[in-house]
Amino acid sequence: MKKKRYDVIVIGGGITGTGVIHELAKYDLDTALLERSVDIGVGATKGNGGVVHPGYDPHPGPQKAKLNPKGARMYPQLAKDLGFGIRKTGTLVVAYSQADLQKVDELLDNARVNGVDQVEKIDATQLRNREPFISLNALGALLAHTTTMIDPFEVAVAFAENAKINGADILTRQPVTGISADEDGCFTVTTPTDTFRTRYIVDAAGVHADDVAALAGLHEYKVQGRHGNICVLDRNMPTPIGTVMFPCPSPDTKGIALIPMVHGNWIIGSTATMRGDKEDTTGDAEGIAELIEGAHKLIPDFADGSVIRTYAGQRPVALDNDNDFWIHPSETLPHFIHAAGIQSPGAATSPAIAEYVRDLLADAGLDLKPRPEYTKYRVNPVDFSELSTKEQDELIARDPTYGHIVCRCETVTEGEIIAAIHEPIGARTVDGVKRRTRAGMGRCQSGFCQYKVMGILARELDVPQEEIIKEEMGSPVLFGKIKKF
Repeated sequence: MKKKRYDVIVIGGGITGTGVIHELAKYDLDTALLERSVDIGVGATKGNGGVVHPGYDPHPGPQKAKLNPKGARMYPQLAKDLGFGIRKTGTLVVAYSQADLQKVDELLDNARVNGVDQVEKIDATQLRNREPFISLNALGALLAHTTTMIDPFEVAVAFAENAKINGADILTRQPVTGISADEDGCFTVTTPTDTFRTRYIVDAAGVHADDVAALAGLHEYKVQGRHGNICVLDRNMPTPIGTVMFPCPSPDTKGIALIPMVHGNWIIGSTATMRGDKEDTTGDAEGIAELIEGAHKLIPDFADGSVIRTYAGQRPVALDNDNDFWIHPSETLPHFIHAAGIQSPGAATSPAIAEYVRDLLADAGLDLKPRPEYTKYRVNPVDFSELSTKEQDELIARDPTYGHIVCRCETVTEGEIIAAIHEPIGARTVDGVKRRTRAGMGRCQSGFCQYKVMGILARELDVPQEEIIKEEMGSPVLFGKIKKF
């Protein structure tokens, strides 16, 4: 029987909301996270490139500049404690003109004022020594040595699972439909299936944060989605890179980047177009062409055939806010905390945002007593492909399901998929398995393994295969048998 009364409810299960619930789980509180989707992390988080920007980009002063460097510095220890992947790559901001070189100098100044270490300006020769495929038109670059890569979805899962281990309720399929401020100072939060009472609310609902706030009668800001296309590249790209590479940024975007991912492949990302429809995550040919053009600007010999998949997402932008985050208590309901407009560098900043929100809650009167039996650790899921041959043999001897390869492209085993289904925040969909294990993320894009994944899901969840969905309710993969077996 799940609790119905809480000290704090966090609305939104992306990397911001899960970061907040993970932070609050350190304290002796009754907390819950409400996520409208079947799984967590399926909004802006799943479409994030995963670059942990060290903090040289924001101009000094706003919330981004204050929180970004702190959040980036927290990630290496969090990766050790929570068992998610992290990869140190560094970042290059590539200059093609004298104006670009001046922008590099500006970014160096930002880094100095924001407290970002190990950032330097390099010339064309140093740039090509580091990345030999870089364009001959490049005049130099900003090099930030400390930049790391994460998988934001993996981090969100790690945050949520650790919070659940420490007593938080993580409730999916719970779209918030009503919020009322009651006379006793508490809130009543309603969903289609449940009613909750809480003393405090943290609104981390991404592109819908303003819509959630409006349910409580709050209209203190407006959020619009910034649409972005992304291309996924093959592991065998003929012009590999080891450093995240951006062109010099514009006022609204960091530009089209080539990004080495934490798990060994690459992406091109992303375009930036404001959209009126917050649910519009459809890709478009013009955006994909822009990505390919951007890749060629950085790497002239980039092979277009390296693209194995395209997708799109939306980042939440708080309008009329100087391109900054909107993290504030409500002006009229101080127990309602806005964590909105968390666009880039939101993933990099998430751990620091969580601490900042914690402090806002404390300022609003929340009593933060450390949880007596808090554990900061989470067991790292097995990655069979990363084990030595001896370790693989020993694992198979203990559990033969790890000897059954389901996804040949990414070397994902049946044992890993079973484990992903039965984790504290377990996979319930085909895409949930894919994001947790990488089954289906390789060259064939699940052409050979999807039916096997569906069979394992159906067996482990004890449901017919026709009930297995791709990602959200209403996305069945099968509609019935066409012949008897």
